[in-house]
Amino acid sequence: MPTRKKPVTRSNSSKKDPAVRQLAQLRKTVKELRVKLERETKARQIEARVKTEAQKARAQLASQITALRDQGRKLATNLKSALGDASKRDAARQQALTKIAELKAEYSKRTAGLRSELSHATAELGRKSEELKKLAGEAAHRAVEIIRSEESHPAPEPPVTGSSESVGNLGDEKEPDEEQ
Repeated sequence: MPTRKKPVTRSNSSKKDPAVRQLAQLRKTVKELRVKLERETKARQIEARVKTEAQKARAQLASQITALRDQGRKLATNLKSALGDASKRDAARQQALTKIAELKAEYSKRTAGLRSELSHATAELGRKSEELKKLAGEAAHRAVEIIRSEESHPAPEPPVTGSSESVGNLGDEKEPDEEQ
């Protein structure tokens, strides 16, 4: 604004005219009040804008909190489920270990029993083999003695005839030892 020149007034006239002074003072007050009103209006607009932004932020925050709560509930449910599964797996593992221990004990008993049976059977077989060796040796000695005794005493051979009746009769006859 261009500056105005102050009207030249006399000091007497300004002292005399209180209305002019009062008018200047009122203009000054109006100007101050207008500036104050504009500041307050701007402050209220800013406050209103901040208030609406805060409400929007609060609503957004509330929706995010709700979503996080739901997510937390789901995670808690999943965690409980996983812990339950882990405890079930652990129980199954313990049962499996118990069963394995039982099977190992049963296997040990069976193998010990089978080894015992096998050692007895092996010993029995060895004993019987020795008996068979002895019997075979005795039979061989008897056979040798019989052969030697037949060589030293030739046995008379029965006369051989050409008739088939005598041959057929020989097959029908039984030795006295066989009849009994």
